[in-house]
Amino acid sequence: MKRINVFFILSFFILSLCQATVPEGRLFQFERSTNRNYICYDVNLKNGKLNIKEPVNAYWIRVEEGGVKKELSFLQFTFAFGYKVDIKKDNEVTIHLSPYKKLPIRICKRNGKWIALVTMDGQEMQLTKMFAQMKGDSLTCLYVDVTGVANGQTITKRIKNK
Repeated sequence: MKRINVFFILSFFILSLCQATVPEGRLFQFERSTNRNYICYDVNLKNGKLNIKEPVNAYWIRVEEGGVKKELSFLQFTFAFGYKVDIKKDNEVTIHLSPYKKLPIRICKRNGKWIALVTMDGQEMQLTKMFAQMKGDSLTCLYVDVTGVANGQTITKRIKNK
């Protein structure tokens, strides 16, 4: 019986540590199959309100360089991992990532927390991660998996490159 209790306590502790690793303000992250580095998309606030001109801070976490944070280069932001603001409302915006213009991402506040929302196949979900499966080491993307939460369940939808 003691082993079971210890197991549950350890499991709860590890789970809480994993959940605590997502920084405050993180909207979602973008990963690729080519390496372990990823791009973070964090909400950008100005005086407690959404910065309508630049609502998202996008930057690298270079896991393969010791977890160092690096800004995106101009070319990376413009053509690969940046975004454009499409619709501006009071304290809410809709953005499109540079390579995925057909997938609007709405940045808004719900229940006191900033989130990113996408609608896929008629279902709205809170975006947490995007993963691009690349063709070898090339710049060719085979598909992107979009992961989010809807109705308390984690859902992944695939966008195939045509």
